[in-house]
Order: sequence, then C-alpha cells, then structure tokens
Amino acid sequence: MSVQGPDPHERGRRITSEQLRTAVAAVEARSSGSSDLPPLAPEAHDAATAALRLLRHRPRSEHELRERLLGKDHTPDAVDEALGRVRVWGLLDDADFASEWVRGRRRRRGRSRGALERELREKGVAEVHIAGAVSDIDESDEHEHATELVRARLARRTAASRRDADLQGERRRLVAFLGRRGYPTGLAMTVVDAELAAQVSP
Repeated sequence: MSVQGPDPHERGRRITSEQLRTAVAAVEARSSGSSDLPPLAPEAHDAATAALRLLRHRPRSEHELRERLLGKDHTPDAVDEALGRVRVWGLLDDADFASEWVRGRRRRRGRSRGALERELREKGVAEVHIAGAVSDIDESDEHEHATELVRARLARRTAASRRDADLQGERRRLVAFLGRRGYPTGLAMTVVDAELAAQVSP
C-alpha cells in the first residue's frame, strides 16, 4: 500500500469524522508517483501506514496517535516522521479534533463544558485548542443543555410513575445523572428542582 497522500496545499481544511475516513481512503489509494512529497524512510512508512489504519476508525489527537504508534513498537524517530507526513496530508489537526470532539460528545452524550475540557486534556490536546473548542459554551448554554437532558429523562417515565415517584429519590437520581455528565452540583440541583416542580404543578 502506498502512503504518498494528497497534495500539500490541501492542508488546513476543516475535516469531519466522515470526511476523515474518506480522506484516509484517498491517501491509501494513491499510487507512489502521485505526490511530489519525498518518500518516507521504511520504518516511518510502516508507522504512517499504522497511523492511517487508526484514523480510519475515528479521529485522534496527535498525542493519542503518537502513544498508540509508540505502543506498537515503532521507534520515536519513525513516529515523528510519520506524524509529520500525516499532518501534511491534512489528517491530523488538534484544533479540528477538539472542535469535533466537543460537538459530538455534547450532542450524543450530553457532556458539560468541564467534562469536555477534562476529556480533551486526557487526550493531550493543548489548552489553546481546548479553549477554542469550548468557547461557545457559556453558563446559559450549560443551564439550557442540562434542562434538556432532565426533561428528556423525565419524559421517558409513564404518567403513573410520575404520580407515584419519590420526589427526593428522583431528585437524587437526576442530580447524579447530571453529575456523571460533568455538570456542577449547584447547577444540577437548580435545574432538577425547577423541572420536578414543573412536573408536580397542577
């Protein structure tokens, strides 16, 4: 398999998870003569091939990809050269990775800003990229998102279970539910109390 990649001028374009998979496939399909980039050293070629296989499954931060390649016994020099080439191909950008991570985890998992920041730090993303990725999430957004989560949770209960519910027990469960998604206790209690009060209002 050749890993020569697309032209260097394609760097910097914003790329979604699906587009990344398509771009990886395009890189893998190119013939060895289709790029003006210099050939990789053999070990770096192997590391780049492994990097493409990993990126085919999902986007990764540079730190995460580096650790996975080192864990596969590629040498540090080979990994450095491989990652440099993957960046040139436009397949590795921590700013884009962080933005996509925030959008996806917030939409599918309901994660709070604080939880998303912690997750990105664990993946070795630089603070400047984390700050950019969460910059649109303010206090009002957090309150609104937490409210939507609680309403969706309550909506799944039947009318009978709502009438018979132990409100204190329900309150604890909902606050814990928001807590697992990273919402501060104070905010969680405010949102839960408001939504439970609305449930029992005539």
